Amino acid sequence: MKTKLHYLIIAILFGFGMNAQTTVSITGTGTGGWTQPGAVALTSTDGENFTGTNIEIVGNGEIKFSENANWGTSYGVATQPGFPSGVGILTGASNIIATLGFWNVTYNTTSKAYSFTAGVNPNAIVKITGGGLVSDVQLQTANGDLYFKKSVSFPGGDAKFIEEGTANQWGGAFPDGPVVAAALIPVPAATLNIYFTKSAAEYIFEPVVVSMIGNFVGSGWGTDVDLQTTDNVHYTLAGWVGTPQNNDLVLHMKIRDNHDWGYQFGVPAANVSEISGTLINKLNGGDPKDMTLPPGTYDVTFNRSTLEYSFTSVLAAKSFAANSFKVFPNPTNSNWNFVSNTNKKINTIQVSDILGKVVLTRIVSSNNVNIDASGLLRGVYFAKIASDNSVQTIKVVKN
Repeated sequence: MKTKLHYLIIAILFGFGMNAQTTVSITGTGTGGWTQPGAVALTSTDGENFTGTNIEIVGNGEIKFSENANWGTSYGVATQPGFPSGVGILTGASNIIATLGFWNVTYNTTSKAYSFTAGVNPNAIVKITGGGLVSDVQLQTANGDLYFKKSVSFPGGDAKFIEEGTANQWGGAFPDGPVVAAALIPVPAATLNIYFTKSAAEYIFEPVVVSMIGNFVGSGWGTDVDLQTTDNVHYTLAGWVGTPQNNDLVLHMKIRDNHDWGYQFGVPAANVSEISGTLINKLNGGDPKDMTLPPGTYDVTFNRSTLEYSFTSVLAAKSFAANSFKVFPNPTNSNWNFVSNTNKKINTIQVSDILGKVVLTRIVSSNNVNIDASGLLRGVYFAKIASDNSVQTIKVVKN
């Protein structure tokens, strides 16, 4: 009995030891997305030295080494690009920027030292061509059978799958179906995720999900709020209420595809409030910053093809006639007219940006005051208007 119990304890302890063994994966846009564990799992025979063979780096090449599928133990570099070799760090780490292609990888869990050496592509190369694309788009694969590519923006037109170095060409119906040799697929103008299975000879074109994420109630930088679309180009959300969390004074947010940080969109400059404009994306090497807006209720529009966006305040068109003052036109391209609704003259007008910085001050004595806004940047401002017996703050917008 003691002997059986002894072996049982050994087996349990051995099992715990096996379960506690470190795992290492590579996560990031360079391997298909920021997921845990990463899309590429490395292997080890001793629990310390991990390797991977012919690993493909794609997208913008940004990656980190992840231990035990944990963001808290995901290692980057002190100075980019950190390629083809280096030592991983945690505190203040930036993403490793790897060169696109196939690589053999080594990683040591004790020293955090890693290296990439040239590998070879073991799989057939499958591309999508046509559909209005300027150039062919190569699909990603980990096994030479299941291929995919996310967030491909098609201008529209006939497309087909091709296998590089062979005469193989496949088409068929849209958005999915069995492949038909030498046929064409009528792809509409849209941004789509593409999936192709070589062994099953099937494919799917799937609409991307476009969403907002930020510091607002309902998200908290952890939950996406999806936009709506009928054509997979124009995305909208009517009457969206933006309320900052955690005592923040302004909204901070980004737009992204497929709930994936690898496909995020933001503005070119930080801390610039603009209710409309054109976003930049990380996929093409940009450095998108958070969009910033004052709290409010907005109608949101986003064009996935041109990346143009707008946040239109539901209250912007109101004249404020029931209050002491009104302003028009609002939004404006050049001038605002402030008018007193009483017989009291306006004494001062102070215009501030969303960060509280005063950008214009006018000391006047009139029932009707014209403010030149042509020198202001596009965005949302707050006008504090004072008369002898009334003070009111009105949100104003410069286009």
